Amino acid sequence: MSLEICLSFIMTFIVSLILVPFVSKISKQLGIIAHTNKRTIHKGTIARTGGYAIYASFLIGTMIFLKTDTQINAILIGGFIIFLTGFYDDIHDLSPKLKMLGQIIAALVVIIYGDISLKGAIIPFLPSNVSHVIAIIVTIGWIVGISNAVNLIDGLDGLCGGISIIVLVTISLTSLTYGRTDISSLSLLLAGAIGGFLVYNFHPASVFLGDCGALFIGFMIAVISLLGFGYKSSSFFTLGAPIVVLMVPIMDTIIAIIRRKVHHKSFSEADKNHLHHKLMFSLELGQTKSVLILYTVTILFSLCSYIYLYDKIAATILFLTLMLFFEVFVEATNMIDRKYKPVLTIMNIFIKSEYLPSIKDTKPYHRIVERAKKKYAIIFLIVVAIVFSLVFFINKDNTPKTNKPEQTIEYKEVTHETPLMSNIYNQLKTAVSRNKKEDIRQLVAAYFITDYFTLSNKVENQIGGIDYFYTDKKDDFTAYAKAAYYKNANTLITNKTNTQEVIKYSIISNEPSNVALSGLEDYSYYDIKITVYFKELNSILNVEEYTTTVTLIEKDQKFSVVVMEE
Repeated sequence: MSLEICLSFIMTFIVSLILVPFVSKISKQLGIIAHTNKRTIHKGTIARTGGYAIYASFLIGTMIFLKTDTQINAILIGGFIIFLTGFYDDIHDLSPKLKMLGQIIAALVVIIYGDISLKGAIIPFLPSNVSHVIAIIVTIGWIVGISNAVNLIDGLDGLCGGISIIVLVTISLTSLTYGRTDISSLSLLLAGAIGGFLVYNFHPASVFLGDCGALFIGFMIAVISLLGFGYKSSSFFTLGAPIVVLMVPIMDTIIAIIRRKVHHKSFSEADKNHLHHKLMFSLELGQTKSVLILYTVTILFSLCSYIYLYDKIAATILFLTLMLFFEVFVEATNMIDRKYKPVLTIMNIFIKSEYLPSIKDTKPYHRIVERAKKKYAIIFLIVVAIVFSLVFFINKDNTPKTNKPEQTIEYKEVTHETPLMSNIYNQLKTAVSRNKKEDIRQLVAAYFITDYFTLSNKVENQIGGIDYFYTDKKDDFTAYAKAAYYKNANTLITNKTNTQEVIKYSIISNEPSNVALSGLEDYSYYDIKITVYFKELNSILNVEEYTTTVTLIEKDQKFSVVVMEE
């Protein structure tokens, strides 16, 4: 993690730490306080606009540490709209419909102006334009849903702020793994601003977050996740990592929706049956212990997301274990309904405890069994139909295609990619689909140079970056590589402790080049100056970071490397 990113966290933390008391004092003078009622837990006069200090600190940090572009501007504009919506609600109590409208407008700004949404979503059997529309709808639902999910967990002192910091730090660390320093910096700027506020918000709180803070934080987390910090940024799996990290607020929201539906209540009707309420009242743990437990659960889910980068099986086992405990907790505390206890009922088949529900006493179970008996034939027919359909489509895909193939530009993906290479490749696919040539040039250069200098994923005699070199010059490049960087590479490649790996990069410049190959003078050439950072000291170059210039040629609408400056 670079010094600048660490400084951004420290600066927004300090600014927020200074601003919160002033905001709290002014808020009390203006009468913007949290009123007590039958649903509230706090006592006394407490300001409810602590989110204002978070927002102001974040903006100050953004002006100092971030380089603005269209996406950043869109995020800031959308954030401003969502902040104003929450701020007005803190003062005048907006209706749920107007509050939702503000969130949708903010989401549309990010999607339309910032071009931030789910990318490359292809739904089988549907045209690409229909898939795109569905992806936009899902994006709006994601932004609005996460904004409200984070707002819903703002029920105990320090709960929302602490969980948000854990989520943002996880996003930052994952982003750095993929070389996305922009996402990491954005995440830590917000985490620092929340951290300064949390000093005053932890139990006993002297200031509350308010809707202006909770909605803004939820909106930012949702939008940052759409930038693609997780595994495959070009598909619906963009949301895989953030869904796992945000499992506590997401599950709490889903359970609240089901609970209110079961009891025929409006979703906007608040209650005291959320996760934090059950810990505090049903288990009598008090505010501090309840909050710390939810912090721990969030950290464990965050570990699932991070471990998945290195060990998918271990991460999956941990995730399923956590979800099982989560389900048992929901059933044991009657979070949905007193009669909802499927897992506990199944467990009692083996435990046989008089304190757990049994199958013979469960009327809903008998109703399900009776219905299932009548539908066995239908289910069997549906399964057979699905199997035959799959066989048909698989065979259809394997038949030779006589139609003329579409002229699409493709760049080869290395078999054993590192996390950084995987992220670069997914960004490259997105850039190609949008025909953003400047981005394509930078990403081709980044993928080539990362593959070239990384040995941890190579087999003997394999030359990195060869697939991105200009076809007619590959033999020359191979000979050069074997005489230079790859001269003694086989010794390192066969070494099990080989750590020669590029873990991040930064583009210094992207300019037209004066280089021209003989016979190809009429094509465009570009110089990409790039710095790569190694996992450890590179034993061949004897450096931890290395700056070079890669020259690309644009031929047949495709960029290829022709020169790498030594």
